Amino acid sequence: MYANRMSYVIFYQGKQVLDKLKSLPVDITYISEKQGYAVVYGDKDIEANLKKQLKDVKGFKFVGPSQMFDANLNF
Repeated sequence: MYANRMSYVIFYQGKQVLDKLKSLPVDITYISEKQGYAVVYGDKDIEANLKKQLKDVKGFKFVGPSQMFDANLNF
């Protein structure tokens, strides 16, 4: 069984976004506090829900697909 997952980059400013990410159903793979972004893995259909839950969090800037993600690899 292959999971239908996607890698997302979330840009933020402040710690509130990180606290919210820890409560969401995503796997946080990398956090750059200096440059203000986090790389997370989640289901492909979660992107709209992720944007909806993060848009009201103070410090949230942008969420988008990671360019490091390769759709040809299955895990």
